[in-house]
Amino acid sequence: MAEKVSIIGAGIAGLSAGCYLQMNGFQTEIHELHTLPGGLCTGWERNGYTIDGCIHWLVGSRPGNNSLYNAWNELIDMKQLSIYDHEIFYRFEDEGNCIRFYNNIDRLESELLTKAPEDKLVIGDYISAARKFSKMNLPLGKPRELFTLADGIDALIRMGPYLGKLNKWSKVSIADFAARCKNPLLRKAMENLFVPEMAVVFPMITTAWMNNKTAGYPIGGSLKFSQLIEQRYLRLGGKINYHSRIKEIMTSDIKGSRQACGVITADGLEHKSDYVISAADGYSTIYEMLGGKYIDKKTDSFYKNELTFSSYLQLSLGIDHKIESEASSLIFPLTKPVRIDPANTISDISIRIHSFDPTLAPEGKTLLTALIPTREDEYWTNLRMNDYSKYKAEKERIIHEITEGMENRLGSLLPHLEMKDLSTPATVVRYTNNWKGSFEGWIMTPKVGFGQLPMQLPGLKNFYMAGQWISPGGGLPTALISGRGVAGLISKQRGKKFVTSVVNS
Repeated sequence: MAEKVSIIGAGIAGLSAGCYLQMNGFQTEIHELHTLPGGLCTGWERNGYTIDGCIHWLVGSRPGNNSLYNAWNELIDMKQLSIYDHEIFYRFEDEGNCIRFYNNIDRLESELLTKAPEDKLVIGDYISAARKFSKMNLPLGKPRELFTLADGIDALIRMGPYLGKLNKWSKVSIADFAARCKNPLLRKAMENLFVPEMAVVFPMITTAWMNNKTAGYPIGGSLKFSQLIEQRYLRLGGKINYHSRIKEIMTSDIKGSRQACGVITADGLEHKSDYVISAADGYSTIYEMLGGKYIDKKTDSFYKNELTFSSYLQLSLGIDHKIESEASSLIFPLTKPVRIDPANTISDISIRIHSFDPTLAPEGKTLLTALIPTREDEYWTNLRMNDYSKYKAEKERIIHEITEGMENRLGSLLPHLEMKDLSTPATVVRYTNNWKGSFEGWIMTPKVGFGQLPMQLPGLKNFYMAGQWISPGGGLPTALISGRGVAGLISKQRGKKFVTSVVNS
């Protein structure tokens, strides 16, 4: 009889782990608190519009010398995806001037040197690194628990030419790199590449991926993508229990050692298994489901000291006509500042014009979305819980003020608004239970770098973790790699050769 694995979370990491374990002869059962797959890689319907909540680009979107494409092809038929490659990463505007952050490295270099010739050295550093990384094929990677001497030698051979720049720029934050710019427009544009605390090596590598057209956008968006992996998992024989929140991870003493042996749902049902994987929120897994009894010093220090990605509000608008732009992603000033919550007032907005994906809006109409970062997750959660009428009123106020504030740039919007939606950190917590309402776990800061947290916890056998809470930087590739890795680790510990298969092979 096949050994059974309980998996907590039907996000990309949980679905990936389930798929690979099913390929290797295990019986798996996923428990998901929401009613849909994907976790944060999701979308939702409003008045004929599909609001996309995650994918801006998919690393590994094209075949070729691309290990991530090959891995995605083990979960979905990549040939069925229609991929859109953006010409411009974003257009940054301020005081009547603009910088187009092209995805083509040569065009980007020309644009930056034209707009900020006084920053030739800074631009040279960024462009030189991006060009170097454009020749790099990142290995798929293994969890450190599976890493062998041969793997180390192979990685050194493959990555040797890039280690100098990887090491140098992983120690510099985006904020510190941007601060070197003399030109104020370029400095602001650089600051908006990603979160300012993140190591600048990340956007450099992203520019390389975009240049190579290996990080395109899959038409249909996040939920469609997640559902394709869900379908693969179910075809492999896996089982998903939706609306199944886990309260506790069961443990027992077996032959003198403590072992995970199943999960208990919020309604008190026990689901016994031989192994347990948490691909869910890291904090609630370690400190609540396991009661904080099994934790190493490094992991505990992360939760006490390291920086998570912020939470966010997502504004989504359906406009009854086409809005065209030379760039699908714009950053520009609002006509006046808008207070978001007690700690945040914004003067600029980063807006995405989804005209490139005709599946997200009715024909001839436009979906606009904007992510607004905030660390006031407790404020929003408490407001929704304790004063729901004020919570709704605040959402309406923010929608109106931001929409009005964008009209100088995008033209009349309010009279043409036929769909409006604002998710908040309270929404993120309700549907994903992510600690602090974070959207990707740990930020890959210069301090953290490429470090990883262990997949297993001390003193507890047959329990594993996967997903963004063990891999700083987050994102879909991290989820895929960690889900694949934990399946490989379990297979090895059971003495099985880890095998994979391509969809429709």
